[in-house]
Amino acid sequence: MRCAALFALTLLLARPALAGEGSAQLVVRQVGRHTIRTDQTLAFPGGLVSVQLRSRRPIGGVVYAVLDGRRCPFFYRAGTFTALVPIPPTLPAGRATLGVEIRGRRRERIAVPVEIAPRQYPERTVVIPEPKRPLVTERAAIRDGRQVQQMLRTVSSERQWHGPFQPPVHVAPVYSYGAPMSYVGASPVESSTDSIYGEYHRGLDYDVPVGTVVQAPAAGTVLLARRLALTGQTLILDHGQGVISAFFHLSRIDAREGDWVEGRAPLALSGESGLAAEPHLHWAVYVLGVAVDPRVMERLAD
Repeated sequence: MRCAALFALTLLLARPALAGEGSAQLVVRQVGRHTIRTDQTLAFPGGLVSVQLRSRRPIGGVVYAVLDGRRCPFFYRAGTFTALVPIPPTLPAGRATLGVEIRGRRRERIAVPVEIAPRQYPERTVVIPEPKRPLVTERAAIRDGRQVQQMLRTVSSERQWHGPFQPPVHVAPVYSYGAPMSYVGASPVESSTDSIYGEYHRGLDYDVPVGTVVQAPAAGTVLLARRLALTGQTLILDHGQGVISAFFHLSRIDAREGDWVEGRAPLALSGESGLAAEPHLHWAVYVLGVAVDPRVMERLAD
């Protein structure tokens, strides 16, 4: 497994940086009294589209952005409606249409072209240690997965983070996010952990020894802090407005459910609990219930 991790790290270093890195890709569309700006710098499978809406008149209703059938709410901040639109890693690259729905006195829908850049995710195979294989068939695994799914779909109105996210540990991640997964000794695993369809890896893995301090990537409120069947010692952090961090396979949790924590605050210690094949930290970021590459939040402008 160590050799596999080193090989994976080589793949990561050889792989190009995040699509669009170093250049903003802004699309501005003016429709009547509305101005819509879409930042497509991070528009690739596993990335995000950031949308801003301004209007010359007050909008007396709610606003949604719609991509691939998924409705994403706008939130009002400093005179502007903003929305983060997640792109699943399974969505094909190419031309797509983002709809902006304004539900006020009358319904309006504005179509905005979006170009989704290609991004490849090589397959990955993990061998589950034999003593841990029975965990997948535990009755608690189904219950836990549904509970995790409920937490990951939390949409609180207040934005708690400011500025780019920071990695939870001070090492580079190994290749992991978005990889189509095969597990030797257990199946399915990915969809069992969060009850969301798809056997692709949800987050980034960090090859760190047991007991490494895990810090909050941004401010947030602890939604869940307890042991679960597959993810072991698990901590889920709500950053607000549908952005959620999940940390799996911890050895110890130092935050309690309901706690508010600042960015960089110590949360837990890494481990190999649950179905982990070896010691590591798993960090996943979900936006409106969709797992995105956590590094997009490290590059997202305030």
